[in-house]
Amino acid sequence: MVRVGHLLETGHDILFFWVARMVMMSLELTDKLPFDTVFLHAMVRDKLGRKMSKSRGNVVDPIHVMEGVSLQTLLDKIKNGNLPASEHKSAMIAQRKDFPKGIPECGADGLRYGLLTYMKQGGSINLDINVVVGCRNFCNKLWQAFKLSSMFFDVSGFKVPAHNSATVISAAEAKEEAKGLSSIDKWILSKLHNAALECKKGFEAFEFAAITTACKQFWYDEFCDYYLEMIKPVLYGADEAAKAAAAQTLYTCVDGGLRLLHPLMPFV
Repeated sequence: MVRVGHLLETGHDILFFWVARMVMMSLELTDKLPFDTVFLHAMVRDKLGRKMSKSRGNVVDPIHVMEGVSLQTLLDKIKNGNLPASEHKSAMIAQRKDFPKGIPECGADGLRYGLLTYMKQGGSINLDINVVVGCRNFCNKLWQAFKLSSMFFDVSGFKVPAHNSATVISAAEAKEEAKGLSSIDKWILSKLHNAALECKKGFEAFEFAAITTACKQFWYDEFCDYYLEMIKPVLYGADEAAKAAAAQTLYTCVDGGLRLLHPLMPFV
């Protein structure tokens, strides 16, 4: 019997019907557990907490969230689907109420990040499309931050570091690299370090909502709102050594911040 792996991710609604039987059969045939850990994901419901049902007209197709869809297309899908004609009217009323302008395009990363943000709710996700739209806007913010940052990587004295932000270096090497950094550079690097620690804790404990919070706080509240604005006078100034140090820190933050986000937003 082939061992599945150390982790099984599934829903709580089939815990006995499928997971328990997998364990019992594996123990019976091999005297070994098929996996060590079972991660139970939440059940996606509508924004009012109701189970998604075709008759209610509150079913959200992930493809529609990723690619966007008009209200008319949603209504046509009800008419052409397998829902009884007697329930068309109530389902279409619900769709018009929930999505008066259709569903805007949010992309796969926006949808994934939005669902992970909801994980702190527990066993159910009361999905509000506006939250996913907010995560799509976060993706746009990342693109804007990267585009602005990349403009300053051509300053004289800047060179891509020999190691990236994921490389472990000694305390002596870190102290040497910190020479010439301003207090604001050291501040943002400490915030990146704190975000990395929070993400590590979140991954180890399967607390994905905590990871989304840590990443968003770093990118929005610390990197974009403060650090980028405070180093603009330096990067546009005449002090070449200060410009090179700021560009090095900028590169480290962008590199490290995107690495933290990669498991959650692989396409970004």
